[in-house]
Amino acid sequence: MSRVERLPPPPAAPKRSPPVALRGELSARIDGREGGPALDARIHVPNAALRSVVICHPHPLYGGSMHSPMCLALARALSEHASDRIAWARFDFRGVGTSEGHYDEGRGELDDALAVMQVLASRVPRMPMTVAGHSFGSWIALRAAASAPGELLVTHAVLLAPSTRLFAFSEGEVGFAGTTSIFVGTDDEYCDVDEAKELGRRLRADRVRVFEGFDHQFTQGRRRVAEAALSSLAPEVDS
Repeated sequence: MSRVERLPPPPAAPKRSPPVALRGELSARIDGREGGPALDARIHVPNAALRSVVICHPHPLYGGSMHSPMCLALARALSEHASDRIAWARFDFRGVGTSEGHYDEGRGELDDALAVMQVLASRVPRMPMTVAGHSFGSWIALRAAASAPGELLVTHAVLLAPSTRLFAFSEGEVGFAGTTSIFVGTDDEYCDVDEAKELGRRLRADRVRVFEGFDHQFTQGRRRVAEAALSSLAPEVDS
């Protein structure tokens, strides 16, 4: 599946969501891989974590950040339902907020995700990991899950509103052997339901959840989406 549409020119000064700190999260500065730019992050690590979750935000050039509403909703769901069992990290890609560097068309952002995954895995060793993302972040999350070294123990990928009309979810990029879940709205501007189901078929996804009347940003009910995604983010929550 290749790019078939182009995004409009990005705004010179994209509007970003205000910073929000969730209970138990700590600010962290994460060194980039192989000398890459340092990244700003917020991390929560309980004493007895059973899993870690890394959350990737929407497109950096269009206002995406770790405080974007859907990313925040995912972290808040983890905080409210599994803060004693699940570690998580949300972070700003290079060039966003106080993260160093500049937008790199998905190449450097993949390295950014892998850097955060490695740091979180070092704090929650020998435990399984989920990589999740919204929109552009879902493209990065899936590629990060597919290319992560085995010692990171990535078992799940969660894709929210994957922008199949904008990013190449090609066979070489999506060779993830773990469990994949897709969440999409019927009114998504960048991925219709049939496209999401086709992506799910190619990924052998175990779940494609469709939300009637929801758009690309899930503005009709992000909390509802986050609650629905919780068991995919952290199967241990239902244990």
